Amino acid sequence: MSPTLVFSQNKILFVVSNQDYYGKSKVKASNHFGEIVVPYDIFTREGYTVDFVSPKGGAVPIGYINASDSIHKKYLYNSFFMNKLKNTLKPLDVVAQNYSAILYGGGGAAMFGIAENIAIQNLARQIFNDNGIVSAICHGTAGLAYLKDDNGKSLYSGKKITGFADKFEDKAEEYYKTFPFAMDEAIKNNEGNFVYADNLGESFYVVDGRFVTGQDPSSASKMTSEIIKLIEKNKFSIPQTTIKKIDKVFSEWDNMPNKLGVAAGLLKDGKIVYLKGFGSANLNDEIPINEDTQFQIGAMAKQFTAFAILLLEDQGKLSLADDVRKYIPRLNDFGHKITIKHLLSQSSGLHDFMSLKEITGWREKDVFTQKDALDLIFLQKELDYVPGTKFSQTSSGFILLAEIIKQVTGQTLAEFSQEHIFQPLKMNNTLFLDDHEKIIPNIAISYQSSKNGFKYNPINYSIVGTTNLYTSAADMSRWYLNFENPKVGSKKMIEKLRSPVTLNDGKTTFRPTSGRLIYGQQYEHSERGLPKIWTFGLEGGYASNIFIFPNQKVTAFVLGNNIRYNGSLAMRMAQEVLGIDFPEPENIDFTKVKSIKMSPQQLESYSGYYWDNDRASARRVYVKNDALYYQSIGTSSESKLLPLSENIFQMILESDDVVMVKFRKEDGKMKMIYTSGKSDDYVFEVYKPLNISATELSTYTGTFYNKALKASYIVSQNEKGLCTSNKSQPVIDFTPIQVDLFLSNIRSFGSIRFVRDKQQKITGFYINSDRIKNLFFEKIYN
Repeated sequence: MSPTLVFSQNKILFVVSNQDYYGKSKVKASNHFGEIVVPYDIFTREGYTVDFVSPKGGAVPIGYINASDSIHKKYLYNSFFMNKLKNTLKPLDVVAQNYSAILYGGGGAAMFGIAENIAIQNLARQIFNDNGIVSAICHGTAGLAYLKDDNGKSLYSGKKITGFADKFEDKAEEYYKTFPFAMDEAIKNNEGNFVYADNLGESFYVVDGRFVTGQDPSSASKMTSEIIKLIEKNKFSIPQTTIKKIDKVFSEWDNMPNKLGVAAGLLKDGKIVYLKGFGSANLNDEIPINEDTQFQIGAMAKQFTAFAILLLEDQGKLSLADDVRKYIPRLNDFGHKITIKHLLSQSSGLHDFMSLKEITGWREKDVFTQKDALDLIFLQKELDYVPGTKFSQTSSGFILLAEIIKQVTGQTLAEFSQEHIFQPLKMNNTLFLDDHEKIIPNIAISYQSSKNGFKYNPINYSIVGTTNLYTSAADMSRWYLNFENPKVGSKKMIEKLRSPVTLNDGKTTFRPTSGRLIYGQQYEHSERGLPKIWTFGLEGGYASNIFIFPNQKVTAFVLGNNIRYNGSLAMRMAQEVLGIDFPEPENIDFTKVKSIKMSPQQLESYSGYYWDNDRASARRVYVKNDALYYQSIGTSSESKLLPLSENIFQMILESDDVVMVKFRKEDGKMKMIYTSGKSDDYVFEVYKPLNISATELSTYTGTFYNKALKASYIVSQNEKGLCTSNKSQPVIDFTPIQVDLFLSNIRSFGSIRFVRDKQQKITGFYINSDRIKNLFFEKIYN
């Protein structure tokens, strides 16, 4: 049977023996400790997982221990490792497809119970048939004695095999008389070409095809390196069975080619292993999606802008420490230097231009240009905070970065990217669209759903830097391959792209609930215990997702015009090829989470309303059915809180995310601290909801105006309470939080805090949100 190309797993299976004595004698036998720990150490340092299997499973005897050897000593006192040897797997508990190599360990015990074990033979044969490596060291080569292929013929006919040659055995000793066979003859009888060096201790090993064997303990290090080389060399493809499993991820498009769809790409170990399109790019003309179909990827475009900036830094054409006003003097002098690093790290203190766009009354379908975005940014008179001292998720920095590229190179971001990034990488279906009227060939149309079916959902942006990048699945594959083997940019630059952004102190990182932000404008966030880098983009009818598992070298992404979040598709694709078991379950089993019992009275001490002033968000905590519940104000969804201690609770979710809610008293006030995974603390302070009469609400009404933005809002009353609107905004309702402080129901507004003069008359209000601070509107009419 010819071997099937396989997607190699990062797992190695070690075969060890349960034999305590040589045959039926009273002479102790054991597995050779050095022949186990030296390969184990190398494999694990290279990112491989090692499992142990023995004929009976459970504990195995070890010997030949050299306590003065650093590697021996390291693992002899390593409880995790020693526990593996105490709890080896049984052959029937092992799934061969999970392993890229099988290694037969040596020691006298290896002569017994291994070679004749049919289940272990089957494992070796299956691993080999899946393009895996079969290896053995010293007496471990005895395990290959009867190894056959699926047709009953030798698996290694004519191959060079080595091991502990019979000439080196002490034939006068009792142990030798118990051997079931002479290793040399057994390999020859199975049509192998047994070879050996004349002297021991010379690190002799042989590689013949996908067989790697070593003569004695001295060969352990070199032969392990050879096994790793072969594994890496074999990582070219994935088996058809895996392809079929990935295809099933997209089964909703089976026999439905004319529904809105996606293009998917999967990379493993620097190779493209899956690239397909599903569904329709254009419903009217029934044009199918393929790997070259172009999609808008929304905020995922930021990584390309960041790449371009770091590429210019790599070329010595700018420094991240440069003052932004060096390139854009029109930007106001705020009295604090804003650097390029501040823009990249989202710590500039600038308002978010998209929030300003909404506040100033731009409608969603208005044509909006790069100049319009810059004009809004240039209107800002005061920073939200000193640059580099805080983080805020704003997009203004990337509009300015695009302008910096233009000033440094004389080319627009679209032109520079085309010449210096996309063309060298042969990304022929990728561009920054800085003219919304430009016709793009082979494009997936943006749609939106309506009562009468689908209708066009055009994107009238001509802005670049933050969005408006169109690309295909094939081009995205080329883009991510460049991260593995850079053709554009240096390895040092790529490393920086994947390093976390920091504040001025060089230590504090940005950890929103999405994960830790890196320079490449993606987030580090674990997935069921595995490190992961991810981001997404949503724009019009387009939705894109990318998941990168750096330790496993797996990248999975989905681009779509199917009007939905595509993260589940990308993740399911990645799960099919990750090649290892996740350390944690897909959903936390809360029956196994250690909790405590709390009385309703104890729980009531945390009931109340909580306010996060930094992010302008409110929460409610309450007791129901003798349990504590958590709810975002303005929503109907609720989450139960499981008490882990008197003041620490875990949110019960169908997810692997560990969401914690902690309570503490400060200055006599209860505070609630929310964290998701390793996120920053989101601190809420208890407040008492106000019951404001209609008469009191009327004191807040009037017309409010911001001169710089030339925007006005009429604050009035409706049946719900206080509200506001302008010529192009829908009605915005406000919920009272504290005296003169109201929460809005849209993100751009966040909250408004009214201010009064000495006579306690309302003179204006400030808008505050997680993206804008202290934007003042003056009251001009009652």
